[in-house]
Amino acid sequence: EIGCHAWITYYATPIVKKLATYVRTQHLIRTYHTLDPAAVPPYSPNGRGGCLLSGAVSSAYPLRQRLFREAGQLHDTVVMPHPGYHRNGCMTPAFMKELAKYRVAICTASRFGYALRKMAEATACGCVVVTNLPHDEVMPEIDGNLIRVPSNVSTVELNDLVQDLMWAYDPDKQEAFAKAAVKRYDYRVETARIASEIETLRDSY
Repeated sequence: EIGCHAWITYYATPIVKKLATYVRTQHLIRTYHTLDPAAVPPYSPNGRGGCLLSGAVSSAYPLRQRLFREAGQLHDTVVMPHPGYHRNGCMTPAFMKELAKYRVAICTASRFGYALRKMAEATACGCVVVTNLPHDEVMPEIDGNLIRVPSNVSTVELNDLVQDLMWAYDPDKQEAFAKAAVKRYDYRVETARIASEIETLRDSY
């Protein structure tokens, strides 16, 4: 109806095509949520606690809803509710400072199964990321830092996994992933990549 030549999407092609059947997959340009490297705390393995579970709790996040309810079964895990949406300034720098205090971050995906900025932020802050993100939703450069679990994982099983990841925490490995996340998801790098893809598509349209 609008004569759109192409679409820039935050979500994987199968998800977009399923919900917006009119799109042409050859004219989709994928992008990812980004971060500001200036807001990422310098990496340090010292003084890190166990695990952080954070985020908004709604029906869009069924696994997160359950984990919030059963948080008492998650040992060494701090629960941090979403601050809500307001006009009191950006909370991202404070959130990343909080992430940098932990070895593990539980970053659940929504029921739609797409990558969230929190996954890149947690990696950039030195956390091992536990998530129910589908295997076919791959995060460039940092996918190896994502420890995937099924959405029906029991809270007891998840607690055991988090405990293992806490004690197996490898500072060198996490620092390498943190640097990779900052480099790949820098908003300037990602927007330059999108601009390049737009031009490539324009030339071959």
